[in-house]
Amino acid sequence: MPELPEVETIVRELAGELTGCTLGQVRLRRRDIVHGDPRPLGRLLTGKRVERVRRRAKRIILELEPATQLVFHLGMSGRLELWDAAAPIAKHTHLRIALRDTKLELRFCDPRRFGGVWCLTEGSKHHGRTLSELGPEPLELTLRRFAELLSRPRQIKALLLDQRAIAGLGNIYCDESLYAANVHPLIEAGRLDDDQVRRLLRAIKTTLRKAIRYKGTTFRAYRRSDGTPGAFLRHLRVYQRAGEPCRRCGTIIERLSAAGRSTFICPTCQPPP
Repeated sequence: MPELPEVETIVRELAGELTGCTLGQVRLRRRDIVHGDPRPLGRLLTGKRVERVRRRAKRIILELEPATQLVFHLGMSGRLELWDAAAPIAKHTHLRIALRDTKLELRFCDPRRFGGVWCLTEGSKHHGRTLSELGPEPLELTLRRFAELLSRPRQIKALLLDQRAIAGLGNIYCDESLYAANVHPLIEAGRLDDDQVRRLLRAIKTTLRKAIRYKGTTFRAYRRSDGTPGAFLRHLRVYQRAGEPCRRCGTIIERLSAAGRSTFICPTCQPPP
């Protein structure tokens, strides 16, 4: 699933192409990807100007003029890409939006259909709730706020994955951050001492910023807005490296289950609770 660095990469790349453009014809192949009534989608979007492209957690938001937001969640396998309008249409392309006065169109492709689209206006059913339920952005967290969040009696990985607590982290960057901070994923968050809390917040921010710099991590589905893969895969320290030596101490990386997810640790660098 694309996480914060992957979505941030797509947003930055799309912003340069979409900002200032006017949306044209809307072609919707599958209505069930739209949250809410899909019928007025064309009417709500056609003729709207893109004022800004931004990210909130793992969501891509097109701020449209006037007072409309088009929100994309990529789910497990979604891609949001700009294509030449004459290019062949890939299988599982569910939504196409033409850009007026260009030969380009925005295409949303999602083979597994865990993603979705919201068109939010002032009076829409999902307005306000879709984004307001998300927790704070990890790159904007202060140490005090982070410590408050970690005072809850939950396993640390489960807490980091909870989008209502901290928005944007997923399995990859949770594992990488916990490893970098020498924190075991099964430890109760409230048991972390002040030094561990500081190390973990620093590790989260450092890991995310580095992943953004390398345009995210590609295993299978994730692609940048131009269709090319991210380059952070070779920088992973533990994620999907079970059976390989730790790059820090040489201990074999292990796989276990935490928060219902496959989790990768170094048992030496991350001693159990």
